[in-house]
Amino acid sequence: MKKAFLALVPSFRKLRFIISFITMFTVHSTTFAQQGDIPVEVFAGHRAFTHQMYLTKYLDSASRFGYFGYLRYEAPYSDRKKSSFTGQSIFFYDVAKGVSVGGGGYITNDGFMPQLAIAYSYNAGDISFTAFGSYEPVKSPNSELFVLVSYSPPLNKSGSWRLFTQLIGSYNFSYDRDFRYNFANQYLRLGLSRKAWQFGLAADLVQVSGTGSLPTNGGLFLRRSL
Repeated sequence: MKKAFLALVPSFRKLRFIISFITMFTVHSTTFAQQGDIPVEVFAGHRAFTHQMYLTKYLDSASRFGYFGYLRYEAPYSDRKKSSFTGQSIFFYDVAKGVSVGGGGYITNDGFMPQLAIAYSYNAGDISFTAFGSYEPVKSPNSELFVLVSYSPPLNKSGSWRLFTQLIGSYNFSYDRDFRYNFANQYLRLGLSRKAWQFGLAADLVQVSGTGSLPTNGGLFLRRSL
């Protein structure tokens, strides 16, 4: 385990630079930044270390123009050369209450993929829900459904302690084979929340078409809202 950790140090340094740059860009590129807008998480699983963060920003409190960003990095302990990176950016416009349209794309180890998207978001009390469907306008087009659901009810009268549950799901479909899925990622979190901190149990589930379920990554997560 020690050798595996030391092997990941260069990757951690590179990741820290990427995170610092993206965080600085997203915070300073918008004028409507509030405490708790950017949840940043680290996850130490039995198979791999992961980091992820996401945010939704508007130009100002009255604007309909906004930005959604998602960043994820995963480094397996067994072989850091198999590390994966995903960075997604969607610029959107609210056409109705809770409904937005926009465009952008995501970048992975394989390169950049453009996206056109329509999204729906709902926030009421302890529940937060965001979902968007996207279309990839390329020669062999795909579609993707991204879902983020959080539920955090209070555990005491003051509300200083809360239950924290979250699902982040990404489901990619292809038009080449009767609209079958290419892959499905599901990131599950269950723990406690106090002030800007959340911590607890985590499990990442990955399924790829044609190969079935791949090994899960289970462990502990720690997250803070910046």
